Amino acid sequence: MRVRLTLNETADGAVSLKLEMQEGEGQGLGLSALVFDFADQDLLGQLSLTGPHLHRQSFGRRKVRGPGTAERGYDCGARFERQGRLGQLAPRETDLLLAHDRLALTLDDLAGHAFSLHLAPMAANHATCDGFTIEGRFPARPAAGRRVQTAEDGSVFGNVFDEILPLMSRLGLSKANAAA
Repeated sequence: MRVRLTLNETADGAVSLKLEMQEGEGQGLGLSALVFDFADQDLLGQLSLTGPHLHRQSFGRRKVRGPGTAERGYDCGARFERQGRLGQLAPRETDLLLAHDRLALTLDDLAGHAFSLHLAPMAANHATCDGFTIEGRFPARPAAGRRVQTAEDGSVFGNVFDEILPLMSRLGLSKANAAA
């Protein structure tokens, strides 16, 4: 089962987390909860999560538990709307914004830290089960390097053709001049 998790730094010093279940994957399931660790546990008291499907947020040094009988405690947690709560179905995609009261957050605050994503049944006639849990680590910040820009021609080659075509046209002109 594939769920896409996208992290981005925002211009106002927050980190956006986009969760999206892939089309055709996990039919009958929805997002129930996301729990994760944070780099600086001293900042937990000033963190906040916001988002369109957020039902509850939690913060506490190794005190936030995911759904089920997970023994491990996390630092941050988000629970999403579910059927029976607020009359909503569990979402298949959502956006969260993690912010601090006074400080700018970066991807480094989450990079390499553990997370757990819980998926729950969302159909009214589902068989009784606890759902499914996906565990992992947030990716490390990409290494700094030459930034690939989008090509003027819209290709996926990131300006490679835009750099090669002028060279080829000069080569063609020099061959034409040599033949004359």
